[in-house]
Amino acid sequence: MSMLKISEAGTVQFPMVKHAEEIGWTPLTPDVARAKRGGDAGTFLRDELEAKLTEFNPWLSPDSVRSVVETLDALPATIEGNRELLAWLRGERQWYDEAEKRHRHVQLIDFVHVDANVFHVTWEWKIKPPARKGNRADVMFVVNGVPVCIVEHKNPKDGDAIERAIKQLRRYELETPELLATPQLFNVTHLLDYWYGVTWNVNRRDMARWKQVPEEAYRFAVQAFFERTDFLRTLQHWILFYVQDGETRKSILRQHQRRAIDTILDRCLDPTKNRGLIWHTQGSGKTFTLLTAARLILEDKARFANATVILVVDRTELEGQLKGWVERLLGEMQQEDIAVKRANNKPELQALLDADFRGLVISMIHKFEAIRKDSCTRDNVYVFIDEAHRSVAKDLGTYLMAAVPNATIIGFTGTPISHTSQGEGTFKIFGAQDERGYLDKYSIAESIADETTLPIKHVMAPSTMTVPTEQLDKEFFALANSEGVSDIEELNKVLDRAVGLRTFLCADERIEKVAAFVAEHFKESVLPLGYKAFLVAVNREACAKYKKALDKLLPPEWSVPVYTENAADVVDRPLVAELQLSSEREEDVRQLFKKPTEDPKILIVTDKLLTGYDAPLLYCLYLDKPMRDHVLLQSIARVNRPYVDANGVQKRVGVVVDFVGVLRELKKALKFDSSDVSGVIEDLDVLLHDFQQKIAHAEKEYLDAGQGGSADERLERLVYGRFLAQEARKAFFEAYKEIEALWEILSPSPELRDHITTYKHLSQLYAAVRNAYAEKVGFVADLAYKTRRLIEENATQQGLGRLTKSVTFDVKTLESLRGEKGADEGKVFNLVRGLQQEIDENAASAPVLQPLKDRAERILKDLEERKTTGLAAMDLLAALAVEKEAALKSALESGLSSRAFAVSWTLREDNALKNAGISAMDLAKEAEGLLTRFPNAAANSDEKRRFRASLYKPLLALSSDERARVVDLVVTLLLDGGES
Repeated sequence: MSMLKISEAGTVQFPMVKHAEEIGWTPLTPDVARAKRGGDAGTFLRDELEAKLTEFNPWLSPDSVRSVVETLDALPATIEGNRELLAWLRGERQWYDEAEKRHRHVQLIDFVHVDANVFHVTWEWKIKPPARKGNRADVMFVVNGVPVCIVEHKNPKDGDAIERAIKQLRRYELETPELLATPQLFNVTHLLDYWYGVTWNVNRRDMARWKQVPEEAYRFAVQAFFERTDFLRTLQHWILFYVQDGETRKSILRQHQRRAIDTILDRCLDPTKNRGLIWHTQGSGKTFTLLTAARLILEDKARFANATVILVVDRTELEGQLKGWVERLLGEMQQEDIAVKRANNKPELQALLDADFRGLVISMIHKFEAIRKDSCTRDNVYVFIDEAHRSVAKDLGTYLMAAVPNATIIGFTGTPISHTSQGEGTFKIFGAQDERGYLDKYSIAESIADETTLPIKHVMAPSTMTVPTEQLDKEFFALANSEGVSDIEELNKVLDRAVGLRTFLCADERIEKVAAFVAEHFKESVLPLGYKAFLVAVNREACAKYKKALDKLLPPEWSVPVYTENAADVVDRPLVAELQLSSEREEDVRQLFKKPTEDPKILIVTDKLLTGYDAPLLYCLYLDKPMRDHVLLQSIARVNRPYVDANGVQKRVGVVVDFVGVLRELKKALKFDSSDVSGVIEDLDVLLHDFQQKIAHAEKEYLDAGQGGSADERLERLVYGRFLAQEARKAFFEAYKEIEALWEILSPSPELRDHITTYKHLSQLYAAVRNAYAEKVGFVADLAYKTRRLIEENATQQGLGRLTKSVTFDVKTLESLRGEKGADEGKVFNLVRGLQQEIDENAASAPVLQPLKDRAERILKDLEERKTTGLAAMDLLAALAVEKEAALKSALESGLSSRAFAVSWTLREDNALKNAGISAMDLAKEAEGLLTRFPNAAANSDEKRRFRASLYKPLLALSSDERARVVDLVVTLLLDGGES
């Protein structure tokens, strides 16, 4: 029975190439790929790209083909250049046809005939720009000579594998953007988890896990993602560029969005059905789903008979946000000969319908009021209604359906309504033709499992501030039931009638008390995490009062009220009018709230921003307004957006603090699909119970250092005994990070008081273990904010400082360490870390010391895997220390530069040179002399070629293979900074 060997290359990387080959991708070795690219600075497989341009565009002359390739090669290595490259791949760019004297579209990929394209997969794809650091992709997928998908693999045994792969891609973007110039997609995987996303937007929030059932293997994930027909569809349709907050962004539609789009297109082509409901939870990307479906219908003029798509939104606010998010997409549709019109008023909408307009019409629902019956009777009219639950069972819906009687109408919602006081709800109107009541569903629970959205936790405010249960039932739930509330405006009308409830919520004394609680809670539980908050007040007057109250407790710039304008406020509500924002200031506030380093930190709202506003930094919602059903769910879903800060720390949950009491009886408040949200919106007590269980287990498992010895010695026994094996460290790190995340969410809850000492010890142990085995020291660097604040005052206690030192790697230090008390394993780690630090800080010595560092790290690896003992490892390091001193002494005496000496030192025992009578020192001197003749060889490919050719002369006594090997090694050491 053979032993299972796990490694990044053997377990993950090369199997991916094999799995891709099985479905039609042709493997290319790195050497062949490099030759086709013309060296490490090249981007395209030029022969493949030129051949396909010639085949697909026979009207292009050979010179034009070369000019197209040069144009592609000259695109900047930026997100804008990447977008332009995708436009070329999609056939959206043109070239001048000299014969026909006109511009024609250039085809780079045949999306219809898949086998007409050439699919390559290669590995170790290195890009080395002139005079700059190079980087290497683990695997690269290439279509028709153009790199389209970059893959980073990690060892399945390693902890934080996916996070490290993401950081690596971000580093490429900074150090070698040329590596990401043309790839549109990335995969990161360590076999057990498979994630994908788009280049130039590499972060956890915009990534997605490739969904597969547990019994499906890594092979299935690879082959499902890279199935050639679907992969080309991804390139052609599923990648989106858009503008957000004035910045170009990039996104990819996830599997649930693609599935919904396909079902929408099928329904629009079905002559027997003309209704459908897309039920996708809040925050799952409905805007991009419906717009992409619209685009595909309008682009395919033959299949859909030059159709009309009417996109219906129901409020100015949403129409404005839609414009901001996807203006670029709409502009591209116009560039592609798809007309886009906004119906600014009812006459404009009527005129568009009367004129038999073909293309995309964007309109608000109220503009359909009194629109003439049978205004457009074509059956290739497709109406997409965003937030459909608000528009159903009303006269506006009747006007719309009568105006386009033969249209296919698709409703999009995250919160459908089962019944209303006016009649049946969303399912009856849009889902009657489907057995389940909907065309496609993406549930809250499913989106959390996919990490598209976050779970929501709630906690009740002190009972002295919440509404009495009887009053809430009598004045809110009873009225809301009778009214069939379907919109926030209708909710406000209900609350206007609940006079006693309103009076209670707006009382000055209560507002002062709630504001004090909010200010304290925000400072202790939200601000330290770097997040922001909403305070939801019952009406605009309460918003204004809360602003005044918070200004006494917090810096005034921290909070801003945002609410609708009313001309009568100047007379009727002077405080509301005084604090009313101008439209320009409101737009600024919306944008600044999304930025972690900018104010405001708290938005005080009552109607605006409770729907359609996406701010991932929003963590906590202070709810002081009675709500129910879809209105409640839409509002609290503001906090469920994933977010990752600049340090890679992920937002774990969204928190709702309830000052009203509606969440006290969640099922009553969320009658709508209560089963769908069960377990998703939970009381924070659930987290507290989870924390208590986890910390009790961790205390028993990790904090028992045994008897005897000082605190330092007991800590050393833990760190270098229990956690020597990498698997043990990984398990501890994962367990600790779960506890830390819960602590950050729950703190400063009084229930944590009994666990502070245990948690401090765990945190200190985590820091000690992390630093003992890390290359660089910084014991609090990886701790979360509240945890750092908790332990930094006594951080040097219990031997933490002693365990995290680096020592000089030399004979003298090593001998002195032998005589000190303490674990040999700890001494080995500190010595190796000292050598690593010396190389990092002294670039000149790196070429000489690098081989020693590699051997030292192998000794350390053997120690971790218990293939050797601490004492034996010390002996091996002692021999290396002697060798290091000899090397540095020889380097000093040689008079050579550090890199030239590295040539001499590396080749001093080379058997081929010895047998041929060639002196390694003489060769090094010869090579260094050649550098004076070719000073730009490192950056200039022609000089580098001549430098290589000149190196062959002193090596003529070697065989051709040995000569090439030695020349490659010398060039690497002298010109490439020792990279291998």
